[in-house]
Amino acid sequence: MFSNKKNTHIKEGASAAHDLMETEAAGSRSGAVITNKKRLPAWVIFPILAAVVLLAWILSVFAGGKTEDSLGTPLNVVKAERGTIKEVYNSTGTIESENTKTYYSPVTAPIKECRAVAGQTVKAGDLLVTFDTTNLERDNQQAQLTLQSSLNSSIVARTQNAKAIDAANAASAQAAAQANALADEVNALVSQVDSAYAQYQANQQAAAQQAAQNAPKVQELQSQITAYNESIASADAVISSYERGYTGRQVEINEALAAENPDPVQEQIIKDTEEYNAALKSKSDTEALLAQAQESLDALGVPPADDAGYSDLLAQYEAKYAEWQTAYQAAGASVPDTGMTSAELSNLDISDNLAELAALTPEELLAKGKEGMKADMNGVVASVEILQTNNAAQGTALFTIADTDNVRVKIEVAPDDYDKMNPGSEVDVTLAGHTYKGTLTGVDKIAVQNAKGVPVIGARIHIKNPDENICIGATAKIKMTVAEAENVVVIPTEAINASTDGDFVYVIENGIVKEKPVTLGISSSTQTEITEGLDEGDIVINDFNADIRPGMRAAAKESAAE
Repeated sequence: MFSNKKNTHIKEGASAAHDLMETEAAGSRSGAVITNKKRLPAWVIFPILAAVVLLAWILSVFAGGKTEDSLGTPLNVVKAERGTIKEVYNSTGTIESENTKTYYSPVTAPIKECRAVAGQTVKAGDLLVTFDTTNLERDNQQAQLTLQSSLNSSIVARTQNAKAIDAANAASAQAAAQANALADEVNALVSQVDSAYAQYQANQQAAAQQAAQNAPKVQELQSQITAYNESIASADAVISSYERGYTGRQVEINEALAAENPDPVQEQIIKDTEEYNAALKSKSDTEALLAQAQESLDALGVPPADDAGYSDLLAQYEAKYAEWQTAYQAAGASVPDTGMTSAELSNLDISDNLAELAALTPEELLAKGKEGMKADMNGVVASVEILQTNNAAQGTALFTIADTDNVRVKIEVAPDDYDKMNPGSEVDVTLAGHTYKGTLTGVDKIAVQNAKGVPVIGARIHIKNPDENICIGATAKIKMTVAEAENVVVIPTEAINASTDGDFVYVIENGIVKEKPVTLGISSSTQTEITEGLDEGDIVINDFNADIRPGMRAAAKESAAE
């Protein structure tokens, strides 16, 4: 609702002047009627009247020009214009390494020096841990003995397994011999089946030749049958037509047949009746001929050819073949189930490998001990394990390095923004005043609750150009264009209103405020795309200080409209 209070003082001033003028005029008229009152001199009256007229003219200049009642309430407006709009997603996330590696002690030995410090930047090849190698040779002598014992046990197990397989192969050979004997019987039946099948084909050929000899007569009879059927159908048409037309008119038919001088109608009845009777007789005669032709056609039929025992022999062959197949499968089934399984054999290999790893030669362990532990990538020391003693056991985790050449930003996305996350999108990452280029590489497919209990979806942004200013675990700002449109109608977002029926705007058309429903597209921080509802150049109201009502008169403020 708009307010009309802005120009109230102008209307009140005009009304006061009007009342003053009416009072003066009334006083003049009453003075003309009441003669007993003394009139003012003319030199007094004329200056007063001149002053009243001047005041009325001044008020009319201010109140009679561009008034609110004539042009409407002035409002701030904007024009719907075409332009380019980008929807930018802004958020913060945590810098993570894409490759974190934990380094384990290659030997069991006292640590001579540990140069790895949590948070320290390292380069590939930096020496971080050195060992005291005094006891390495003595410790690994026992490992060599353990290795030999493990290998001997493995050899015994493999030998026993080979013997079991040999026995199984012998049994399989016997089963194969039985399967071969059945195969001979199957092959013998094959020749018999082939002979019977050849005789069966000869019988079929003879039957086909007989059918070929009868073909001309069969074709002639089939043509006759077709012609007879057509004739019967034609007669049925005449009969049906007559019976439909003359149902219930038997008296009329009898009169026409008995008439000595039939009139034209009766002549037509007589003609139709004669055609009907002729059709009945034609149908009866043709049906008799049809029956004779069908009987002749049936007599020319050739009986099925004798299969010469082919079906019985084929059944014998299939039964014997199934017996052979069962024997063949039995002959090959015993081998996989005999001896050690593949998993057991694999475990033997693993045991051997573990024993060999545990029993590296003293020279190898000594070499590893002297080499120490080096970083194999550029990064930062993420953690250093605290040991109870100064001795490091083989396989003990000593420190972890986070790769700084391959880093990412992990962000948490609200479920409502999931549709905006498109892997491959370019991202600007800002960290401590430094800007990096990134790419959205992955978005989780499930929302989980964060530490505050709010459902979020995890997403990861790979940083393309990391440098020495990257800090693992620091908070970075990200900016990502999630939608862009060119040459579209846009208006300020603040000019859009919402109701239960949807989004709408107020426009001024021919000095009247109208409400227009709109369909929204993408939005930037200040503007929104209008996909439906507005055209370029439409005047949209953008006034927060007015009470807007559809149908009210309004005018665009010149400064805003321009």
